[in-house]
Amino acid sequence: MKKIERILATIRHECVDRVPKGEFYLEDEFVAKLLGLKENIQFKDRVEACDLLGLDALAFSPDSFRECNAPVWDELKQWRKETDFFIFAIIDGPFQGTAKLFSSFSEFLIAIAKSDPIILELAAKVVAANVQLGLDALKLGANGLIIADDIAYQRGTFISPDHLRKNFFPGLTEQVGILEAQKSPIFFHADGNIIPVLSDIIASGIKGIHSLDFSSFADIAIVKKAAENNLCLMGGYDLGWFSEENRTEKAAELLAVASGGGGYIFGSSAGILGSQLPVKQVTEVYQYVSNLNSIVASKP
Repeated sequence: MKKIERILATIRHECVDRVPKGEFYLEDEFVAKLLGLKENIQFKDRVEACDLLGLDALAFSPDSFRECNAPVWDELKQWRKETDFFIFAIIDGPFQGTAKLFSSFSEFLIAIAKSDPIILELAAKVVAANVQLGLDALKLGANGLIIADDIAYQRGTFISPDHLRKNFFPGLTEQVGILEAQKSPIFFHADGNIIPVLSDIIASGIKGIHSLDFSSFADIAIVKKAAENNLCLMGGYDLGWFSEENRTEKAAELLAVASGGGGYIFGSSAGILGSQLPVKQVTEVYQYVSNLNSIVASKP
């Protein structure tokens, strides 16, 4: 199967020839270590590194790898034109996008606590702006979108679920609805414990969830059960596990929990492979997953 075909089949919970893999991107320092390079990293080097790890999907935000005066989706266009990867474009969600409009996260939280009407006004503007960003990315060849909305940390959501439902989830549903009409899969990304609002996120109409940044495999199992066979999961491998002796066992445990019944793309919970990671061990884990060709997903 080709990369795009494999990812689309996985999202639909159909049979695949091997476990698909995806990351947002590889930092240049990681690419240099992986390929043993000392000079400036070129486009071809990034492609080679992604192929070496057997990646099928990548993701680009509006400023990924670009100079300040470059077009917003310039890098995405190059990868679409010159490679066969499944390309996600990353756009903000209502919570994350609105937070960026405040001078500090504390000021943002205070405005929410005071029920300042500016919150709903700004959230509406954020949704409109990011819908346009997403539509532009799809026109330029993105295969899907990831709405990044970091609403949580390990203990739960940054604000109460009720405040999220009042101020931000209606905008999320609107954003997903407009973009999903383009017939491209929409994923939702959030770090931390999103279980308290998992049903709300699923109800927005997304097709997948990325990160799976939980403290235990039991939490991932909860998400898998809630997603049933309607959502594709992506990520879940903690960056710290690459340095542990049982790193491949961790990958096997994750796959056992997340890939049962299909609909899972292997990758790190962070989505970014950086210079601090041990490249030999990272390669070992990804090669281990690549060798699991006998694991296939069947649509019930």
